[in-house]
Amino acid sequence: MVEAREQLGELNAILVGPRDADRIVVMLHGREMEGADLAPFAHSLADHALWVFPDAPLPSTRARTWWPVDSEAGLRRLASGPLELSAMDPPGRTEARAQLASLLAALAPKRLVLAGFSQGGMLAMDSVLHGGRRPDALVLLSSTRIAIADWEPRAAELAGLRVLVAHGDGDAELSLQAGELLRDFAIAAGANVTWLPFEGGHQLPFVVWRALKKLVREI
Repeated sequence: MVEAREQLGELNAILVGPRDADRIVVMLHGREMEGADLAPFAHSLADHALWVFPDAPLPSTRARTWWPVDSEAGLRRLASGPLELSAMDPPGRTEARAQLASLLAALAPKRLVLAGFSQGGMLAMDSVLHGGRRPDALVLLSSTRIAIADWEPRAAELAGLRVLVAHGDGDAELSLQAGELLRDFAIAAGANVTWLPFEGGHQLPFVVWRALKKLVREI
């Protein structure tokens, strides 16, 4: 599959797959990652879609992040185990949402799957709840709710939306309960939710990529 790097709106991204595909998958990486960490997986999945892997705008210790992680670090100091971050309202969330919106606006008006891993899943959900470009499906991988006081009044944005939520039962980063609460939030809002728990930690195993590929084919 052809791989290229391109500026889309305010974000730089790796694109994998045919440019004339009738659907697009935008995949948002987690904190301390970059698009290149996920792009190799698309080479075995890209026969039915153009996959887009943007780099988060902010440099971090190892790679990049969608917003500063200071507030998350504070919660980590208080936690004795994996986190559930619904009380966290990270600074920079508004800016990250605007940068994602610029990328989505630069893409063709085709069928769209918006997916995110960990911090990327938080941003993907935040974008939809704030009236960003509505995808045909939303995919939340090993993620959690954030800014719940802001999210709850906006939950109706999820009504009728197809949503895949996947989470590892041994996730030491974000608790399985965080994934379950994210799932329940989407269900209560009227989304059409598929729940995919898997054996493993804070990762993207084959079973998750397989489910994502199936979803992309079906939309």
